[in-house]
Amino acid sequence: MKPPARTLPISGYQGEPVPNTFFQQGEATDHIAIVLPGVRYTCHMPLLYYPTRLLLSMGADVLWVEYTYDQRPGFRALSEAERERGFITDVTAACHAALAQRPYRQVTLVGKSLGTLAMGHLLTADPQLAGAQAIWLTPLLRNERLRAQIRQSKARSLFVIGSADGHYDPASLAEVRAATGGETLVIDGADHSLEIEGDLWQSLRALEQVLRAIQAFLTGRAPV
Repeated sequence: MKPPARTLPISGYQGEPVPNTFFQQGEATDHIAIVLPGVRYTCHMPLLYYPTRLLLSMGADVLWVEYTYDQRPGFRALSEAERERGFITDVTAACHAALAQRPYRQVTLVGKSLGTLAMGHLLTADPQLAGAQAIWLTPLLRNERLRAQIRQSKARSLFVIGSADGHYDPASLAEVRAATGGETLVIDGADHSLEIEGDLWQSLRALEQVLRAIQAFLTGRAPV
């Protein structure tokens, strides 16, 4: 059973509230996971929802950061640089609010697509998150700045991507794996949602692979 959910009061870019959902364990825990979704791939979707369930079952508190930029009047009219500044401001504020809930000793960042860009910034620019471990789901590996941030951070990492994802690049994946000593899972034929188009059962098996890889990463044991 999931812990009860609530919303943390978080003030972000231009004083706007940052939408979020916080799941707090009833008993003390020293582990917090912060989930950073994609633009249109929300925390309620399988690749983030089920890892959340796994993290909760392992005793972690979990914060979902949620984006509503398409509902903010004028946000799309901002320059690309200003939109990026707003995004990073919101995500940073959300992380700090989560970290203030308890004296956590273990921090896990879980990012999907756009969320991995936020992770790159947080791991290299925010001292509070410098020691976090990172789960990169469909990372934007063709982004040179992100790869540079991953190399700089050297965060303990798990990289998960599909071979049919347009952002998949074997050389880039090998580069970040070597830089971090991280673990990788490449799902054959999976797209940017880590689904195998036209094959429901293979898609479900792929999701199971992802969950087992995350569990193994978090526990330090080989996947079963």
